[in-house]
Amino acid sequence: MLTSLTLALAGPAFAQGTEAPLRKSGLFGTTRVDAGNRDSFNLLFAPSEAFESALPPDARFKVSRGGLDSGGYSSMLTTSADYTRTRRRTQLGATLLTSFKYYPRLDRVESVSHSAGLGFTVRLPKQSSLQANSTAAYAPAYLYQLFPRAPIAAPVEAIAADPDYRIDTSDSYTYGTNLALTVGRTRGTRITATADYRHTDFHREIVTRPNLTTSGAGMKLSRGVTRNSGLSVEYQYRTGTYGLTGVSNEHRLALGADYSYALSATRRAAFHVNVAPALLELPESVVRANLPIGVGAPIDAGAISNPDPRLYRLEGDARLDLDVGRSWRATATYRRSVEYLAVLTEPVFSDAARVELNGLITRRIDVAAGGGYALGRSALNHNSQSLRTDTGQLRLRYALTRTLAVYSQYVYYYYDMHEQSYLAPNLPRTFEQHEVRVGFMLFVRPFGDTGKGRTR
Repeated sequence: MLTSLTLALAGPAFAQGTEAPLRKSGLFGTTRVDAGNRDSFNLLFAPSEAFESALPPDARFKVSRGGLDSGGYSSMLTTSADYTRTRRRTQLGATLLTSFKYYPRLDRVESVSHSAGLGFTVRLPKQSSLQANSTAAYAPAYLYQLFPRAPIAAPVEAIAADPDYRIDTSDSYTYGTNLALTVGRTRGTRITATADYRHTDFHREIVTRPNLTTSGAGMKLSRGVTRNSGLSVEYQYRTGTYGLTGVSNEHRLALGADYSYALSATRRAAFHVNVAPALLELPESVVRANLPIGVGAPIDAGAISNPDPRLYRLEGDARLDLDVGRSWRATATYRRSVEYLAVLTEPVFSDAARVELNGLITRRIDVAAGGGYALGRSALNHNSQSLRTDTGQLRLRYALTRTLAVYSQYVYYYYDMHEQSYLAPNLPRTFEQHEVRVGFMLFVRPFGDTGKGRTR
């Protein structure tokens, strides 16, 4: 089974996420077992042809560069590589994704997006472990990050590049590091300490698109109540800095529960829920700048002279994983949280949901479908109409051999800034695009278990 970058090639709906281990009789290489391998190296090449709907003139002016991304035919080559080295006490992982587009009408090749990740896990004495992960990306799809994702069960995670969701051509680089120290048993009491850092640097920083730096730390206590259920409590602290506007601080206390249930000998349902009261502290200068001016209702002079930079919100997330038959799985995810996006000038409160369905029709044919919906509003102007974005994807793949498959996919992406357009003045107010893509995938494993005779 390939790790996160494999699915970035299969389609943006499943980009940067590991496929669920449920395809027990699939032919293509991504459905094979890697369990027990000491070393595994996978390569995936995905050339494709696409037709994209034309953008409106106002969107084309802001998004395009030299006529690029303004609709019509294009060719794209996306290549990924991932390596895993597993030993008794250590596991090392590395992953790389790169994509380029060719526009025939302009006879021009453009670099779209690239990402890489390197991580390791060390098993320590007394059932402890230390995990570290570093990642870097060129021009990822920032607004696409509003859609929730399921956690990735892989030794390394890369920043989601999602080339089909890049809506502008600004050069930017994002770097991130995550650390996690865990002590305790999975089915007993566990304590996990985490820390993370991420920085986004725009090649030409301007006031309306400042660089973004976020960092955070947390402590989680979890306890397995029964074999199929568990409870947890976690404190998280995060900071976000947008250019010269100041530092925002967030304190979050999450209370969580997990439960899984055997529907049959081969099917399970798993539930996860978190409820998190949160306090967001914003810089007073930003609060003052966003106070209403010139409205009909009278304004409290005391509130203007002493604005309250503290905002209280109820956040949380929920997820359902459901096995449908022996070779199908459905997933539904919901998230309500504060999000820091590099293309926006302020943190936003987001309500987002996503559903996915994937599985096998036959041993050679697999289907993956998904849809997402998100609302985001300024942390300060939460009473105004939210920006809205949604997406839909459908991919059909046919395995010619275990290493070669052809596929077709449809991608729909839409957003409307509504009254939040001041958060991203460099982006068009509305954006809508349809894309139809056909291509093939070549899966190469230079070394590692070939998977013969072993299927999920």
